[in-house]
Amino acid sequence: MYGLTGKILRVDLTKGKISTDRVAEEDGRTLLGGRGLGAKILFQDLKPGVEPLGPENELLFMIGPITGTVIPGNARYCVMCKSPATGGLGEAHAAGYFGPRLRWAGFDGIALRGISSEPVYLWAHDGGAEIRKAGKLWGKTTHETEALVKKKIGEPSASVASIGVGGENLVMYACVLSDLHRAAGRTGVGAVMGSKRLKAVAVSGRGSVKVAKEAELRALAKDVSKRLQTHEGTINMTKHGTPFGVPGLNSMGILPTKNFQLGAFDQYQNISGETMSQTILKSTPTCYACPVRCIRVVEVKKGPYKGDFKDGPEYETVASLGSLLMNGSLEAVAMGNHLCNLHSIDTISAGAAIAFAMECYEKGLITKKDTDGLDLTWGNHEAMVKLIDKIAKREGFGNVLAEGVKRAAEKIGKGAEEFAVEVKGLEVPMHEPRGKKGVGLMYATAARGAVHTDAAHDPGFERDNALPEVGIVKKMDRLGIEGKADMIKKCQDIIAVQNSMIMCSFVGNVTFRPVTIADYCKMLNYSAGWNYTVEELVRAGERINNLCRAFNVREGFTRANDTLPKRLMEPIKGGAVVGQAIPQKDLDKMLDEYYDLRGWNKKTGAPTAQKLSSLGLDFAAKQLKSLGKI
Repeated sequence: MYGLTGKILRVDLTKGKISTDRVAEEDGRTLLGGRGLGAKILFQDLKPGVEPLGPENELLFMIGPITGTVIPGNARYCVMCKSPATGGLGEAHAAGYFGPRLRWAGFDGIALRGISSEPVYLWAHDGGAEIRKAGKLWGKTTHETEALVKKKIGEPSASVASIGVGGENLVMYACVLSDLHRAAGRTGVGAVMGSKRLKAVAVSGRGSVKVAKEAELRALAKDVSKRLQTHEGTINMTKHGTPFGVPGLNSMGILPTKNFQLGAFDQYQNISGETMSQTILKSTPTCYACPVRCIRVVEVKKGPYKGDFKDGPEYETVASLGSLLMNGSLEAVAMGNHLCNLHSIDTISAGAAIAFAMECYEKGLITKKDTDGLDLTWGNHEAMVKLIDKIAKREGFGNVLAEGVKRAAEKIGKGAEEFAVEVKGLEVPMHEPRGKKGVGLMYATAARGAVHTDAAHDPGFERDNALPEVGIVKKMDRLGIEGKADMIKKCQDIIAVQNSMIMCSFVGNVTFRPVTIADYCKMLNYSAGWNYTVEELVRAGERINNLCRAFNVREGFTRANDTLPKRLMEPIKGGAVVGQAIPQKDLDKMLDEYYDLRGWNKKTGAPTAQKLSSLGLDFAAKQLKSLGKI
């Protein structure tokens, strides 16, 4: 089989048994890999209603048909499960070298179930795997774990994905960290890993990727790489990393500030990519086969946050630990990011939880008596750094915030729910939807909840012929709602493909335009020997999104879950788009249009049996009908 190895490594941690499954060629062709194939495995393997932190839940590490090839941006992998944060489909992506090395080890994915009786790690290599004891690793940071696992297996070039104490302590937004600084951050996948007493997964291999048309693939890779290196967006990202966009977002009024009360931060320049480049930047390594080099490695040479870090903050982190908290100390952001990585905590949710707490503190809902003496006034970065450590260890008030803002608000009460900025239980990322309304619809409808990577963002469509391959040719207003249902639906389908191939959005982002949907087809066809057209590829994305939706419907999700928090329905108080909001009537209008385009029931939000069957998802339609869900 070209493109895919055709093998899924199956690991039962309760029984300590390892086996392999074959990937059906038709599943590879219609679901690609990554999110698509992972969603089918979870739908078929999990019984409805399983406990996310129980033995029946599965933890998947998935790659796609272009992983490990010469195509730029092919290095990503995804971790999937039933999410403890939302109760629905859990999914998180990371890059680096783990994905290619999993492919070279001989697998398209790893599916782990059960709970080990003691801490263990998995080593998958050269077509085989073994479970090893990890008792002495329990309690170690991710960086310590990676070094020790490499030493134990005698493979310094292996990739290690691990959890720190945040995952061990089942923080609801714990992440999985690999290659020292690549985080599969969202939906609590690290908590599921911790619940299974799985400390790490190491992968290495000497295998190669067999492709259908090697010469054509290499020529395409060379062409794409050249386009990336001459494109303004990627040039800026190479120069200043993902935080290069901070000044632009601030000027547009969409830099999340003060727990989403404001859209601009008066100290924005302090946390910008340019400032990082001029002050604490040490080096710019890259992921496998990628010319973009967006990774930042930093060193703080003096002050209370002095340290030679092996990681550096990306945009989401400089906003979540910076502007969202009214914190203008880049050095504190770097330390907070480092601690989150060491402890395996998602920086988006960590920052959102602390911002929520700071607003509760400001409004008098909590006091120093509740916060273990911490002064949670806006901008107090010393308290932020201490609180990250307390969250990871579930100590004192950190134990409250470790549950995520939705559960924390329920515990605090007194109207704290008004300050909990989340969708489906997942904290909103650092993209202000009141200044780009399509993002609000994306947050409301994404299977994972509030994620910023499931569709393109409105500013990329403020021009004619933004995405002609799928019929988006008319210039849009980022502050309007007209046409946004069509835009989000189509972009979600394209990015479902992207997240199943799997390709990095900084290479294949449809609004950047250095790489086209036709290029996606060539990548897949040259790699896997398929014959995809643009129309068929977009339909594959539709198939994948409907399967993800079916999983959530099975778990009890309805239209009522496709909503936004109160904060985002209120007018934004500061910045260039002051007064903008997404009221319920506007959201409902976009949702009605979106459901019509999707072929979903407008009352329940569920795909119809006819829609599922038309996409080849009869198995999902049959189960949902038997459960009375459709």
